Amino acid sequence: SAETANIPDIFAQAKLSDAFYHQNVPALTRMFKLLKGQVRAIVATCPNCQNYQILEGHLHHYKILSMGTGANSQGLNSCQLWQSDVTPFPSFGKSKCVHVSVDMFSGAVFASAHAGVNATHTIKHFLLAFSTLGVPEQIKTDYGPAYTSGKLKDFFSQWGVKQTRGIPA
Repeated sequence: SAETANIPDIFAQAKLSDAFYHQNVPALTRMFKLLKGQVRAIVATCPNCQNYQILEGHLHHYKILSMGTGANSQGLNSCQLWQSDVTPFPSFGKSKCVHVSVDMFSGAVFASAHAGVNATHTIKHFLLAFSTLGVPEQIKTDYGPAYTSGKLKDFFSQWGVKQTRGIPA
């Protein structure tokens, strides 16, 4: 009996291709017929490619902090479990919502300031976080508006990230 080949979807194929060949955005866009935004995200999350690419043509300001792991840390490896939340910070002006993600194993923190908490702002935060810390297996969030949209659910599905909801530790 013949076995059926398990071929990943086009987005997954493009991620695999970039992981091996490290193509640029125009090459991946042509080869896989994806949107430039999707391809930019793939290239931005590749540790080898990010030294040569600027996400969406802009320099983004962010910082990685390493914090000691406390009693609430979980996971056996980095990028296994993150926790994320949004905090209002009105004194930041237009970028008044600070999105924060913490790798629960390493204690690495990624924060970025955005104008709001809708799916578009939340996805931008995660793309920046993925390009800095890597792509996690799972992200734990609360039930806030930043994390309950179908658009965010589709984004996580596309990246192979499992979302769980509850009260952050």
